[in-house]
Amino acid sequence: MKFNLAFIKKIVLLTGSLLLISASFSMAQDDQKMTKKQKKAQEKKEQQKQDARKAEIEGRKRHMNLQDKETRKRMKKNRKKGSKYVSSKPRFIDRLLAPFK
Repeated sequence: MKFNLAFIKKIVLLTGSLLLISASFSMAQDDQKMTKKQKKAQEKKEQQKQDARKAEIEGRKRHMNLQDKETRKRMKKNRKKGSKYVSSKPRFIDRLLAPFK
């Protein structure tokens, strides 16, 4: 039985593509599953982020409480003055490209 070279190339290409597709599907399914250890590590990481955020807020409050009244007033005034100059509207490039997003 004699096979045509083009026919053999098609079969090899077809089997190769099927193998690649099946491998990608199997990898995608593994990513969706999380083991108990991974979930626990994820929860621990989120808890650490929350603790860090709380510590930062408490540190800011402590810093404000350590200042005398005049300094707190000056800090408040400068904070208001600084926020006046920071614009809440989008940058020029963002506004320019907004219709394309």
